Amino acid sequence: MTVYNIFTSIETKTNHEYIIYEMELYKMDDKGNKIYALESTGKQPLQADKKTLIHQSLDISDPENTSYILELNLYHKHKLAKEDYTVLEEPMTAIIPLKGFIILDKKWGLSREFKYNETVKETQSGTSSIFQVTITSKPRVFEVKEHPVGDPMDPFTKAKIERALQLRLAKYNFPNQGDASLCGPAAFFYCLLMDRPDLYKQIVKELWESGKTKIGTLKIKSGYDCRHPTNFFKNDSTGYTPKVSCIDWITLASLRGSENSVFDYDSPDDKFSGITTAGNLKTWFEKSGAKILYSINTSLMKQISGPHLTLQDLCRLNSYISPDTHVVVLIAAKMINNQNILTTKNHWIVWTDKLKLHNGLEITEQTAITEKVQLELFSWGEVYNQLDSGRTLGEVMQYSFAAMVVSKIP
Repeated sequence: MTVYNIFTSIETKTNHEYIIYEMELYKMDDKGNKIYALESTGKQPLQADKKTLIHQSLDISDPENTSYILELNLYHKHKLAKEDYTVLEEPMTAIIPLKGFIILDKKWGLSREFKYNETVKETQSGTSSIFQVTITSKPRVFEVKEHPVGDPMDPFTKAKIERALQLRLAKYNFPNQGDASLCGPAAFFYCLLMDRPDLYKQIVKELWESGKTKIGTLKIKSGYDCRHPTNFFKNDSTGYTPKVSCIDWITLASLRGSENSVFDYDSPDDKFSGITTAGNLKTWFEKSGAKILYSINTSLMKQISGPHLTLQDLCRLNSYISPDTHVVVLIAAKMINNQNILTTKNHWIVWTDKLKLHNGLEITEQTAITEKVQLELFSWGEVYNQLDSGRTLGEVMQYSFAAMVVSKIP
């Protein structure tokens, strides 16, 4: 159990004497209830150095790399007013791991800075203050060239993002790379959504507003081309629609683009820049606070030319299936989609249950490879048994190449 000293600072040119803050630190459970590390501080004066007071947290048992959400509300103290003015339409929020309160290393700091700007205008009755807050960046940074801001087909409007988030947080659907080669980021964000939907929501918000965010020490930053994608729409039998949904492009493409130092990910059609290695996935999970508990064939050389998973490997993966772990596997997409003619390793999935026979019993090392099997898994935005009804254990071995077992993201 640990007690942390909680504080933050605000970048502002306003005299600190006029600013009052209220702050809390929390994470959310799967029902949307706040679990507090710091309950509301009540209204407190900002200090001369533009920092808050130091507030002691509750006694916390979480690991220090657990991410929380720091929430800050601001009020303006006016000498002629009886009450303080609330200056925010909604509180400012940022992600921070607990370790960020005990170490000076900036990589453990807030996902974004808190900024406050104040403007004044003249009215007929005299001078009245109008308060305007900006948080790090512009109101939004994503804009598709085919349908820019103001176009009815603009896929990145605030209303569309909020609606998509409501459905996603309700588990109505799951991360889906659509026509893009973003199955690796989709696997990561599926795990994050299941473990910490509050962080998932905050990341979408920060990326949409600024193109930048951070969870643990994992920095996600979308490049200019990623924020202004081309060839974003398709016109086929399903209609004229985006090739990737708005929140999935914002999250998946931004994460994938953060790894590309040479090529900026700029279109769902860009297959090369979207490729994810096992090393990429391991880094994303570890920097976000998770642990790699077990891995098979995940070195770069083995991923390129390594063997298939064995029956023993599959049984070992089965043993790790639990509510506290994720089993992420590299397969040939043909394993779950017979229309795919490629039998090479090209698709990341997440097992959501054990590999079983059709009678419901899990496989063992004595199971014949000719036995037909079933497997509930996450892929392409859906979770269900995606194996063809005739798929055999031997074929699952043939189409499976590498895997890692990951702890929950704290």
